[in-house]
Amino acid sequence: MEHQEIKDMLALAALDLLEGEEAYALTEHLLVGCDECDAELRAFREAAASLAMALEPAGSPARILAHLEERLAFAQTSTKGLRAIRRSHPLTPEAHSGLTRWRVATGIATVAFITVSGFAGLLFNRAVHSRVEFEQQIATRDAQLRESRSRLALSSDQVQTLERVLHDRLRLEQILLAPDLRLTRLEPTKTAPGSAGLVAVSTATRAALIQVSGLPPTPSGKTYELWWITKESGPVKAGLFQVQAPGTVIAAAEPPPTGQHALLSAVTLEPAGGTNSPTGAMYLKSTAG
Repeated sequence: MEHQEIKDMLALAALDLLEGEEAYALTEHLLVGCDECDAELRAFREAAASLAMALEPAGSPARILAHLEERLAFAQTSTKGLRAIRRSHPLTPEAHSGLTRWRVATGIATVAFITVSGFAGLLFNRAVHSRVEFEQQIATRDAQLRESRSRLALSSDQVQTLERVLHDRLRLEQILLAPDLRLTRLEPTKTAPGSAGLVAVSTATRAALIQVSGLPPTPSGKTYELWWITKESGPVKAGLFQVQAPGTVIAAAEPPPTGQHALLSAVTLEPAGGTNSPTGAMYLKSTAG
């Protein structure tokens, strides 16, 4: 055989589809030492093997191997059938050349199918892997964003609390330094033994504050309310405050109405939002005078 005819059969040899005279001719040609054909045959075999194996991560290796075996079996059956025809009907040189070209084309198409399938499998696997990584990154970023928002909200609440405490402290200091300062001590009732309170009022600054300690935390849906008991109007609401935890609470309040004389002070537990007159239990009260 000529060198070009040997090269045309390399694709079939890579798939083990050569038999008889053709396989013998190729083996003899390679033994002579044709580096070009030997390198090309190795390249065909490596491409078919490596790219076929690349399909395994994408799905079913058994199905891939079975598919390749079916194609090999079909090719071998076709080869045997053609040889039987050749024995009963000898081929002319032109027909033999056409048959060889057909087999070469079939072998090349088979290798091309394996190559394209392997490349498609690689692309699919990479796409799946990239999508999984992307979804994991999105989930991580989302968790980090939620945590950052939670920390920001907590920090904002803490800042507001500190600002409110500072404001109350400054206001208390202003009232305590007022020349017309008047203090009223609040004593506990049986409802909250161990509690205590102090009301500071400055008529000149029109400001008032209440400081309490020992009161139970405010129940849900309730609020503590400070009252002035005046000679002219009786109970007059003076302010609302909440107790979140045991400790001292300072809250702003309203001084007694102008022109009215406060005889007593009291703290009661009322519905959230407060009421216009006392309705709940009394927790703290001042003494007469």
